[in-house]
Amino acid sequence: MKLTAFRHAAYDTPWWVFPSSREGRFHRAGQDTVQYLSLHPLGPAAEMLRHHVGPNGDPDDVILNLWTAVMDIDGVERIDFDDCERYGLTADELVGDDYTATQALADAVRARGAPAIVVPSASLPGTHNLVVFGVRLLCPFLWEPLMPEEIPTGHVSDGARAAAEVAGHVRWLGTSHPAVQQWKSSGTYELFDDPMAMRW
Repeated sequence: MKLTAFRHAAYDTPWWVFPSSREGRFHRAGQDTVQYLSLHPLGPAAEMLRHHVGPNGDPDDVILNLWTAVMDIDGVERIDFDDCERYGLTADELVGDDYTATQALADAVRARGAPAIVVPSASLPGTHNLVVFGVRLLCPFLWEPLMPEEIPTGHVSDGARAAAEVAGHVRWLGTSHPAVQQWKSSGTYELFDDPMAMRW
């Protein structure tokens, strides 16, 4: 499966080589190297706003160093609200602020040998994230990788502002997830509809 993905990283590479010292949605602190990417270009801004600014903050306080990558991965598991119950968690847990259930899900998926999962974004409802298990390395964007760990990666922005239109669509910490609510009432949910650019 070939996917174009995006992420923010304030380093000279967006890829983790060692486990993070902080826990995340699909990893525990100090255990397992996991890469988090958005499958929508506004996803990294939404993640940064949700975790570092909050609903009453100024979106211009977010400084984005954006990267894009072309991921070509076989065996990716797609887990959404419709089928997360067979993985042992509810739709609310799949995008919840408590990471216990999603960390257990990651353990189970890794044990089966899947290299990555696609899951609903907790920060930008109607979009999805790509979670990649294991070490990855930067490869220049137009080069052919020499090994599976190398990922064609491009640096898109350095010290950029978040797109102004994204703030109104962020799902803030501690609030309900609109796509989950829509799915609970209708059995489906709408994909994110790109808002019009507000700054030129």
